[in-house]
Amino acid sequence: MNILILGSKGFIGSYCYQYFSQIPAYTVYAADIVTDYTDEHYFQIDASNSNFTKLFKTIKFDWSINCSGASSVPDSFKNPMRDFNMNVHNVVQILVAIKDENPNCKFIQLSSAAVYGNPKNLPVTEDAILNPLSPYGIHKKQAEEVCKLYHDYFGINSYILRIFSAYGPGLKKQLFWDLDQKLATNHTVNLYGTGLESRDFIHVHDIVVCFELIIKNIKNSFEIFNIANGIGITIDEAVNTYIKQANFIDKKITFSGETRIGDPLYWQAGINKIISLGYTNSVKLEDGLKHYKLWLNG
Repeated sequence: MNILILGSKGFIGSYCYQYFSQIPAYTVYAADIVTDYTDEHYFQIDASNSNFTKLFKTIKFDWSINCSGASSVPDSFKNPMRDFNMNVHNVVQILVAIKDENPNCKFIQLSSAAVYGNPKNLPVTEDAILNPLSPYGIHKKQAEEVCKLYHDYFGINSYILRIFSAYGPGLKKQLFWDLDQKLATNHTVNLYGTGLESRDFIHVHDIVVCFELIIKNIKNSFEIFNIANGIGITIDEAVNTYIKQANFIDKKITFSGETRIGDPLYWQAGINKIISLGYTNSVKLEDGLKHYKLWLNG
């Protein structure tokens, strides 16, 4: 089975590429904007003119997993056009290439819990009303709509994965990265919010396991899945767990009470759909954060 990982040099994409490359049943190809002189299965994409036609014409892929795109809520406010181009325009370009050159290729689009905004009910399920709070969330919602359009009108099999709070080795941003950088040089660290906000954390390994479950088990030609563990953990609890695992126990954390634009308050995912495919949480938060700190330490 031929699998293409788009955005293979990024956080989730690089882990995805390594994971599937270790399984003999898959022949794995990669694509990104970074130069790679050694990987014979790697395709470089022109960052200034992303055209995927030659890629899908050269190899007939069974599956394509789109791990590419922008992934910063704050940056989407500063550079909304860039965020749109990376998260919507490029998805259209990919789907056009699949339609024209490789219509039997099944497409996995990595979306985000940001499409939900502040859910009215928790845990939030895949059929909830979408109300994103940022350009990033809006663009992820638009990309989902493009996938549905290409399924309905052109028969492209597409699967939307709404990933909640991802973490793990390779991630150099967001809560635990920022926390570690500040704790390394400060005795007291002040964070946004109250600490009572909640997130549903999932380790990158478990995210990629979900990809394989979908590839192995999916029956429908268009489906949406929450990718999370179904556990709402407060930021305060998550921060204290990291402090313990990273041995920063002499440090002090305070919260400003200020809410940052685009940030939701409470997240907890309903995950019955991915559980129905056989998903179980294999990396607990304590263990995942311990390994993350080991990676940070080199």
